[in-house]
Amino acid sequence: MWSFASGMITIHLFFLWQVRDRIARGDPDFTVFYTAGKMLRQGQGTQLYSARVQMAVQAEFARNSDIRRGPLPYLHPPFEALFFLPLTFLAYPQAFAAWNLINVGILFGVAVLLRQSLLSLQSVPVWQMVLLSLAFFPIFANFHQGQDAILLLLIVTLSFRALDHDAEFLAGCWLGFGLFKYHLILPLAFILSCWRGRRFALGLATTGSAAVLVSLGLVGWKGALQYPVYAWRVISGPGFGGIPPRQLPSFFGLLTGWHWLQPNTLIMQVAVAAGSIALVVAVVSLRRWSRSRVLSRFCFAAAVVAAVLVGYSVNTYDLSLLMVPLGVVANCVLAGPRDVRGLLAPAIPLLISPLWFFLWMGWQRTNVMAIFLLWWLFVLVAEIRRLGNRTDWPTPESPVIVNV
Repeated sequence: MWSFASGMITIHLFFLWQVRDRIARGDPDFTVFYTAGKMLRQGQGTQLYSARVQMAVQAEFARNSDIRRGPLPYLHPPFEALFFLPLTFLAYPQAFAAWNLINVGILFGVAVLLRQSLLSLQSVPVWQMVLLSLAFFPIFANFHQGQDAILLLLIVTLSFRALDHDAEFLAGCWLGFGLFKYHLILPLAFILSCWRGRRFALGLATTGSAAVLVSLGLVGWKGALQYPVYAWRVISGPGFGGIPPRQLPSFFGLLTGWHWLQPNTLIMQVAVAAGSIALVVAVVSLRRWSRSRVLSRFCFAAAVVAAVLVGYSVNTYDLSLLMVPLGVVANCVLAGPRDVRGLLAPAIPLLISPLWFFLWMGWQRTNVMAIFLLWWLFVLVAEIRRLGNRTDWPTPESPVIVNV
């Protein structure tokens, strides 16, 4: 295992070294966060979604980019820009490095939280868990791009831990902080609300409302009304910065990311919507087991995989959230039951960085990874139903029950 992980980390470090010049030029996605923070700092919050102003700000620190002719657009809600405002007191390269160091610290926090909930993982030192996470390609993609999905991973992990202690309101509050990636959080929140009821939904609404009020204070009503149109225009048109469906490792990308299909036709839109609803309904149907001390963690894992699959415009780095399902399954495998080891099989291709590099840079078909996500979700749902229908459960003191 360690030889494999070391090999993946070596590949990642080599790639980072190869693109160091592009990072210095401001090509990574971190540019959008730095730009948004800089605009807030300069009192330009009301123009946060102005392409013209974004371009002018980016020209101050990213003048030599040869891969774009317009601004790299900031698409997230206004309140997230506050997270990055302190980094704008540093020059861009130093801010990029500082953000990646913060992400390493966040990974340590995630490892500690997972070990507190998943007892079998306590046999693995925190630093080793962090190294293993750095071998996971979606985690690496955050360091390459300076993205924010590792921060979202921390928020989802905090919500997972709160639910593990039946603190539904707190879990909802934590998840509400993640609405800067609402395309992932809303499907997950819907599933968890169906399972955990009003207290969870109230917690989500509390922090979600606070985020809305902060956003309004930053950009005003005019900027807030401009945001949905601006965001939709960007993500729905590659010419404006949208990602081609073939590069989206999601259900939408899997169905529409082929040259013989037109993703904007009514038939494809209906197919994507129907398939996404079916996936969410399949996971919501696990409600009867979602409060089980034995199966609640498996249910949460399935909810995360489903949210990643049905999220709109899901990128590779967003799959960092899969660290929670991976932790749940690894915990169960380490606990010893042989009949659950098959849960890890569908995830194995997701752990192979050379495959990611081939699909990303060679074939430009990262949407193929959605096949393994669908397989993994199917296996998780089937396993939850199988275990849920057992009548020969051990006593509550059993190590199997504690560690599943």
